[in-house]
Amino acid sequence: MNVASSVLRIVGDLSWYLRLNPLASDTPEGIARWWLKADDFSMSDLTSALEHMVQAGVVEATNAADGQVRYRRTGLNARIDEQLDRFIANSRMF
Repeated sequence: MNVASSVLRIVGDLSWYLRLNPLASDTPEGIARWWLKADDFSMSDLTSALEHMVQAGVVEATNAADGQVRYRRTGLNARIDEQLDRFIANSRMF
């Protein structure tokens, strides 16, 4: 899968956040506002970054009782930490 550099930067930022806040869970809008606190990316790129992380198995999408989709880490283990660390390292190349 060819991923745009802007998406990889977001993946790196999200990975950093999830390493520091492993129990975090939020909607894409909440992630944009509270986790990333930046407006130099598009919601389309954020959605692509989240999808990339879901496909990699480090993030899962859950349907909340209010009907909104929330994203969170898939687990608290060394394998997930290692993958998040790789995403962080790869994002620094851009």
